[in-house]
Amino acid sequence: MRARDVMSGPVITIGPEATLAEVARLLDQHKISGVPVVDASGQMVGMISEHDLILASQRVQLTRLRDPFAWVSPHATLDDVVSFRRGLAQVGQTPVKEVMTRKLITVDEDECLEAVAQLMCRRKINRLPVLRRGRLVGIISRGDLISAIAALTERKPHALD
Repeated sequence: MRARDVMSGPVITIGPEATLAEVARLLDQHKISGVPVVDASGQMVGMISEHDLILASQRVQLTRLRDPFAWVSPHATLDDVVSFRRGLAQVGQTPVKEVMTRKLITVDEDECLEAVAQLMCRRKINRLPVLRRGRLVGIISRGDLISAIAALTERKPHALD
């Protein structure tokens, strides 16, 4: 079994100039945890994930109101609330290209499934872009791998021995 046999496609992507707010909406809308970043020529230039969004939000000084209990504190001021909202707006307007992971780990569509699984486990990757002649054609998630393994074991009960 090859990468092309288990990949999902067409791939949901986003451009490097999109904002983190747009990425968050896209991830939520499609119930996914990350997407490839593709430039205007269709070349993959990075990946952006929920993890990257969380890290970006931690870089901005959002005051002590990150704690939900601080909102009901008698010590919370209007300035605290305004500062918090500005911080969130700042994070949301950050371009994807400033936060995305640029070190790309990909596989060719002809890569065997065993090598794909080993790479994902060894590098702790949640999703792996699949390329054909250098162009993005699919993506393999951990869920795709589990589905493929389940299908293999149903057909050949001792396939993993």
